[in-house]
Amino acid sequence: MVRPFDLRDLALIRRLGERGVSLHAVSSLVENFHPLRGAIISMLVGGEFPTFVWKPDNGERAGFVQLRVSNSGPQAHILYISPRCEPAVSSAVDLSALNNADCAVWLALLDGAVGEVGQRGIHHVIAETDESGPELLVLRRAGFAVYTRQDIWGVDAARFRSPGPAARKLERRQLADDWDIQLLYANTVPRLVQLVEPVPPVSAGENWVLRAGNELAAFVTLRHGDVATWLRFFIHPDAESEANEIVAAALEVAFEREPARVYCCVRRYESWLPGALARSGFAVCASQAVMVRPTVHPT
Repeated sequence: MVRPFDLRDLALIRRLGERGVSLHAVSSLVENFHPLRGAIISMLVGGEFPTFVWKPDNGERAGFVQLRVSNSGPQAHILYISPRCEPAVSSAVDLSALNNADCAVWLALLDGAVGEVGQRGIHHVIAETDESGPELLVLRRAGFAVYTRQDIWGVDAARFRSPGPAARKLERRQLADDWDIQLLYANTVPRLVQLVEPVPPVSAGENWVLRAGNELAAFVTLRHGDVATWLRFFIHPDAESEANEIVAAALEVAFEREPARVYCCVRRYESWLPGALARSGFAVCASQAVMVRPTVHPT
């Protein structure tokens, strides 16, 4: 039986907290987020990190899943699920190669969590997973479908290669930019993705823009975490030839705080970005499938 976390589960979360897998890149790479802290915060001050546990009657297996509820729309991201779904053989190529007990824990947790947050008005639950890992197989069996793929690029401060002074300078986003940001998002992000993910909230992190006359050439979001900085680019098709300059301008801002590491999320439809990132010293550190499952809504 899947149920919400309470104080009785502190020992369980502590014990399983190092045995699971993160399904949310920002939390794991940038924020160094720990599920026990999230569970306690959610219990004490609100439901931003709803956490659900599963303890079968026979006591043989137990697990938990933690989500983050979006502040910008009816979405929730799976932050962490434990225990990790281990392959029963050296290489898991299909569900038959996975540990059946681990699969049962995941399926129970995911079904229970999706049903619970659906009752709270959440429309979609999103998970980011290694596109060749065993987790993807279990997520598919649990009703999740791939709606886009992404590569996470990273660079250490010591390996960062400045492409030279940025010919263009980013400006901080102003209220007057918001309508153009929405238009840029609508014109550059595939419709399927827009149905699940809204425009990145301008209230989160730092937001910068680059204008070409009256047109918005680029919108850049920076999120400074405890251990790294997270970058996202939204570039107008007419400005794709300026990707090198836009990336250089964004990195000039990102490295002002001297973060130890900067990560950049590049969706596969953003084919103009990888070359510009590579020239600045970035390298791919993860390739992921972004998966979504609709919730069950109350009627």
